Amino acid sequence: MRNGPLPPSAHPDSPLLQHWRAEAVRLREAHWGPLEDRAACQAALRGPAQLGPRILARAAWLARHSPLQDCLHQWTLGARWALAALWLATGLAGIAAATAALNPSQGSVNLASALLGLLGLHALTLLIWLISSLPGLQPTTALSRLWLWLTRKIVRGPDAALAAQAFLSLLMRARAWKPAVGLLSHGAWTTAYLGAIPTLIVLLSTRSYTFHWETTLLSPQAFTVFSQWLSSLPRLLGFPSPDYQTVALSMGDTASAAAAIQADWSLWLIGCLLCWGLLPRLLSLAICGVWLRQRIRRLAIDPDLPGWLELRERLLPTHEALGIDKPAPADGPVRTGAQIARTPARHAAVLACELGPDLLWPPAGLPDAIHDLGRCDSREDRQRIRAQIDAAHVLLVCDARLTPDRGTAAWFDELNHACPDLRVLCLGGTTERRQTWQHVLSRQNLQQVPDLNAWLEHIGSSRHD
Repeated sequence: MRNGPLPPSAHPDSPLLQHWRAEAVRLREAHWGPLEDRAACQAALRGPAQLGPRILARAAWLARHSPLQDCLHQWTLGARWALAALWLATGLAGIAAATAALNPSQGSVNLASALLGLLGLHALTLLIWLISSLPGLQPTTALSRLWLWLTRKIVRGPDAALAAQAFLSLLMRARAWKPAVGLLSHGAWTTAYLGAIPTLIVLLSTRSYTFHWETTLLSPQAFTVFSQWLSSLPRLLGFPSPDYQTVALSMGDTASAAAAIQADWSLWLIGCLLCWGLLPRLLSLAICGVWLRQRIRRLAIDPDLPGWLELRERLLPTHEALGIDKPAPADGPVRTGAQIARTPARHAAVLACELGPDLLWPPAGLPDAIHDLGRCDSREDRQRIRAQIDAAHVLLVCDARLTPDRGTAAWFDELNHACPDLRVLCLGGTTERRQTWQHVLSRQNLQQVPDLNAWLEHIGSSRHD
């Protein structure tokens, strides 16, 4: 746990971070049990009287007062670094593909092979993505698995897997996994073409290449139709469109082809990569970005999910304070907090707080008139005790061999506000441990009693007064 609360952020958290944080808290409680959230629920109850915002506020308080907030931040940074490394690798792959397509060792370029190498896999993966975007199909790509694997290698720690699981669960429930995978895939292909096209321009500007078509079965007319079809989009941007004569001159022996024809083919190849490679990926990237943003804006808390269903009564209590019913009498004395704490109690009770099994309970010599609240060892015990305490003299018996933590201090503070007269009896423990308990109790403004008889005498004197 932190030594103190985090300072308030200068910028409000994004909806994605808010729901991601809430999902991480939900999964953590589902795996390792409920967290101590009394203060978190109190902070959430000060917000809007709606379950969704209160769940988000509770999760924000719990995350900021635990290592979970830092874990989500580290996972975000790790995921960004993994994405940058992945896109850098695809950019280098695009450079290598463009270099291999021009075959620099021979200086002769087969246009059909070059187009197949630079656009074939791209066209196939784009078609697969379009099919997987249909309703009812679940997209998954090697790039997304590689990205998650790289992120796991970068971000390590006990809560790293929890952050990843919460992120994926949130995207799946919001139906945002398809655009997220598309954003990853199209971004990778975009960087690949951003590396391939400049490489082609540099190589074609500094070396001499000859372009030709080679075929055994097809005629020059077939290549003419194919090249004209591919030229439909580049022609709109001013790239040359080869005709039948140009294709015929580029078949077989290319020695007779003029230098101007070779320049036209080089520009045509660049135009094809730009119009059929880069631009479709940029358009798909923009579509996935808008699609993902819309899904994230529609994120909402599902109150029926396990973990959130149990919070309904605590965050939306059936009985809430309705404010001031009528003004207090003007002539009555104003009571201070100390005077309120000494309001006479209706009965007395004893309570064991995480008492060791070797310590006897209830204590020997306990009168029959003293109510035994039993042992308080779990969250369910605390809920039971909250319902049973009714303005009583309470003796809280603690095991001084244990070290009081923040949860214990918060529980003491809650009991101190609920009981008019709360005293503490510490059993066992070394002198150093007892001094630690004394320090914690003094900060809580709680008084200790040396033994049970001293507390019984205190109760008798209070009732006599």
